Formats: sequence, C-alpha cells, structure tokens
Amino acid sequence: MFSVRDLNTVHRRLLEHLGIGRLHAALGGSLGGMQALQWAIDDPQAMTRCAAICASAELSAMNIAFSTVAREAIMRDPGFQGGSYHESGTGPNIGLAVARMMAHITYLSEESFARKFGRRRRVEGAEPGLGPDFEVEHYLHHQGASFLSRFDALSYLYLTRTMDYFTPFEEHGVRERLRGNPTRFLAISFDSDWRFSSAHSARIARELQAAGCAAEHVDIPSPWGHDSFLLDVPEYHAALGHFLR
Repeated sequence: MFSVRDLNTVHRRLLEHLGIGRLHAALGGSLGGMQALQWAIDDPQAMTRCAAICASAELSAMNIAFSTVAREAIMRDPGFQGGSYHESGTGPNIGLAVARMMAHITYLSEESFARKFGRRRRVEGAEPGLGPDFEVEHYLHHQGASFLSRFDALSYLYLTRTMDYFTPFEEHGVRERLRGNPTRFLAISFDSDWRFSSAHSARIARELQAAGCAAEHVDIPSPWGHDSFLLDVPEYHAALGHFLR
C-alpha cells in the first residue's frame, strides 16, 4: 500500500528535478485535492496557496462502500488472476468496466442524468429485453469500455484504497504542525456533489481554521455533481481565478 503522502513525494522530486523551489499554488480535484492538502500540511513553505476541490479529509462509510464494490468487481473477475494478469496478456476487463460504470454514476447527479438522458431509448418502440436499451445504459457501457484503454486495474485498486485511508487531521500532532502555516487554503465544493458532499469541504476549512490557518470554503451551485470540477462552471472558475490572483 502507498499513501497520499507518497504521491506527494513523487511530485516534490519532480519539482526538484525541474529546479522549482516554491509553488504559487497547488490545486486539485478529488484525489488531487487530497494531495494538495496533504502537501500543504506537511511542507508549509512549499506553496503560497492551496485549493482542494471536491475533496475529502475522511471518506464516509458510503464512500468506502462504493469503492469496495468496485474493487470486488475487479478482483472477482477470473481475468484478475490474483493480480498477475500482466504476465498472461489478458486482464480483468469485465470487472474493471463494471467498476468504472458504477463509479461514474456517483460522479454525476440525478439532475444531470435527467438532463442528459431522461428515459430516452436508443430505438423507441423496441421490444423490452435485458440488453442495453435506454440511452443512459449505452452511455455507461461506453464509459466502461473506453476506460479499459487508459487505466490499469491494479492502479484502480490501489488508488481507491489510498483514498479510503486518507485522514490527515487524525494524525498525531497535526494541529501543532499546522500552527503558523502561511499557506492560504480554499476548499471548493458543489451543491449537487453527493459523492463528496459540501460537508466534506466544509470540514476541511473548519479543521484548518481551528489550527489558525487562513482557510475558506466556497460552495458552488451546479447541476453536474462531483464531475463539476472538470467542467466549465462560471462561478467555480471565477472563485478559483480570484483565489489564484
């Protein structure tokens, strides 16, 4: 297993290689936001600003449950072969596709699904069957299939597990280490994100403020759920742009 802190070690070594001593800002969404937060906690002089977007400092039981089902889909696929599938040239493609399909549902909101698909069918009036019929089903099948060409199953397993164990504010002495931290923090959430709800970002800001850090939380209205941080949401871009300037 590796931790979010281990991921930051790689980032720091890259900056050293590039000759960059200090960052204007570190920012990221979801797991990227967790990395930015951990980095700023561990290395107060590393950056002027830190923006954690749609992130969490402690996954809920429901978050862990979703990731558990996704991992089980991969590991129970016969193609997983105990994790040694690279040697055979075939992998747990069915499990990884199913994991991606289910996870992708959690990245959107009910309103965004309604706007994108409603109850439209690929062929209106076709006889009912067990195969994909509704447009939303075809969309999820596409998401699962396209994921196979750009992601490895073991990466999926380990990265999701890393998020499960991320609890930076539970570490011994973290409040003392944060005192005097000159980094300015911004936690951004979206009101329709139910995977990492606004309460997750609010807690990040609250913990930082309790330690005396300059931190604020901004909740942005958006119908697109967790994926909002990847999209052109004007209020989001304006809030982040103002913070970075």
